[in-house]
Amino acid sequence: MKGLHARLTLVFILAATLILTVASIVILFEVHHHFKMFRMDAPEFRSIQPLVLHFERAVLGSILWTSVGVFILVCLLSYLVAKRLSKPLVMMRRAAEKMAKGDLKIRVKTKGHDELQELGYSLNKLASQLQKQETARKNMTSDIAHELRTPLATLKSHIEAMEDGIFEATPERMHSFGEEIERLISLVEDLEQLTAYEAPDFVLDKEPENLDHVIQQSINTVKESYAQKGVMLSSSKADIQMPLDKKRMMQVLINLLSNALKYTPAGGTVTVTAKKKGPKAQIVIADTGIGIPDEDVQKVFERFYRTEKSRNRRYGGSGLGLTIAKQLVEAHNGEIWIESIPGEVTAVYIALPL
Repeated sequence: MKGLHARLTLVFILAATLILTVASIVILFEVHHHFKMFRMDAPEFRSIQPLVLHFERAVLGSILWTSVGVFILVCLLSYLVAKRLSKPLVMMRRAAEKMAKGDLKIRVKTKGHDELQELGYSLNKLASQLQKQETARKNMTSDIAHELRTPLATLKSHIEAMEDGIFEATPERMHSFGEEIERLISLVEDLEQLTAYEAPDFVLDKEPENLDHVIQQSINTVKESYAQKGVMLSSSKADIQMPLDKKRMMQVLINLLSNALKYTPAGGTVTVTAKKKGPKAQIVIADTGIGIPDEDVQKVFERFYRTEKSRNRRYGGSGLGLTIAKQLVEAHNGEIWIESIPGEVTAVYIALPL
């Protein structure tokens, strides 16, 4: 017996012993006092004084032996109670130690609804969250390596081919190099932004804004790209005043509008609508593009996730745009989700508190 179990047992025994000792002393004193008063008030019983004295000693002895028995029982109960109380705490400590060593699959057994069990539930939840974070970290490391490896390998192979005289440094090839470098720069910038937005000290610069003005400015930024591709972009007016970080919300909208343009073929349409819905303002960006399969709808907000499993670069992007958008919307205490019918329509919904 050691550690918490021993300390709890010792505390229980000391507390019970103190109470038992004080109670025994008081009882012994009271019994002796009353026998003394009995002898003084009843002198006619002096003839049986030896018997009274013997009875007094018997009572006092019984009290002492009872106290000893109670003390032994207290020690036994203290041991058992301390063991019962310390067992879940010891299990949690061992689980925490294993978690610290990297074993995030460990869980503690919980039953009941007292504070100790709630602590166990919290520890299991922490382990589950850490396991998810560790999985996400490994996936992100793998994805970053993949994203960096592809353009770097392309650049390296082309440069080696030029050095060996296989390729000539034509303007077209140099332009291709520039595109690969731009992708790398874009990836690094997106990673920097995402890291900054996920930092605990990140705060928004909210000001009262007209939501329609924010939407229109975002549309004006991308309308030339829409015109070049032949995709119609339209919006409905909504006079909604609300607190927003204008710069960050425009970043979200431009990101979503750019995504809609990438996945909408020429001749398609993209519409932006905003309206009040209860205590929130809802923005909907709907396109008539290729759509998103049902199994991918919930995953598109993950880092580096693309619906093209081959990760081809036909549509460009780093796979971080929607992750950044989700982070910024949630920083506004809002929600973002996607509903899609493949081949027909894809709608991105943003709900923001007014």
